[in-house]
Amino acid sequence: MSHEVEANPYLGLVTCTLWGEVWLEERAKVLDEVLAHIEQSRATRRPHRILIDMIGAHCANEPLEASAAFAERLAGEHRLRGCRIAYLYPEGARINQDVEQHAQARAFRFRRFATTTEALDWLLADERVSRPANALPPLRGPLPQEC
Repeated sequence: MSHEVEANPYLGLVTCTLWGEVWLEERAKVLDEVLAHIEQSRATRRPHRILIDMIGAHCANEPLEASAAFAERLAGEHRLRGCRIAYLYPEGARINQDVEQHAQARAFRFRRFATTTEALDWLLADERVSRPANALPPLRGPLPQEC
């Protein structure tokens, strides 16, 4: 086993760490574990944030048919819809671009990051906070006098 999946229900975050050479079979196991965490936390707080950490990993060369099938599974998984998904790859990492391209073509949404800080900042950002706040109305009447 060359992966680990941890859930933080307080943050609504599932972190998947992979290392070494990663085959699609391993990625499918990780996906199954993530989906299990989503199901377990449904009653309390559904995780909407998923970090796939592949800093210590590289993707194996897979046949195009296998990559397309996995991408189709990702894109078709209704429990992932609405989740924020961040992939963490080091610069110049060997990734399976066939999976990414096929999944994106099927409306699977994710972002790719090179640093953990950037990925976590994006995952944990509160969308409501990032929108511009309405300006406060002007004060009416005299300002209070200082003592």
